[in-house]
Amino acid sequence: MKRTVPLAVLAMAVISLPSGWLTAADQKPASGSDEQVITQLELDWGMALIKNDQAWIDGVVSPDWMLSDPDGMLMTKAQSDADAKSGDMKFESFKLDSLTVHVDGDTAVAFGLETEKSNYKGTDTSGQYRFTDVFVKRNGKWKAIATQVTKVAKH
Repeated sequence: MKRTVPLAVLAMAVISLPSGWLTAADQKPASGSDEQVITQLELDWGMALIKNDQAWIDGVVSPDWMLSDPDGMLMTKAQSDADAKSGDMKFESFKLDSLTVHVDGDTAVAFGLETEKSNYKGTDTSGQYRFTDVFVKRNGKWKAIATQVTKVAKH
């Protein structure tokens, strides 16, 4: 049986819970470098997933966002949102193991590795995941438009 991993597995992870929690409405045009802004968005996204803060997610994730999950399935934002709202996808913790951000104009790509404790429809989905997130800057704010997630195989 294939499992579909929603927005949460997208690879947003938390090194430690950010002290300056932002709401989606608080996202300001870049203070600091764009790389720093994207890094903070990744941290805050992880917090939003743990708190199941759909309002924050809606402020940063574009309505046309797509996820390529660890099973190779494509998922829309609406599908991912439905899993989060129903409680089918739950996240207890995230730890960002590494993150590299590349910015080119109004496009940014974040490459990361995260470890999470999670559950999807009663099945433990905890583990370590590699991810790639693509952001574009629209009207001065960064919006996530794509995510690809791969579960790291245990050796």
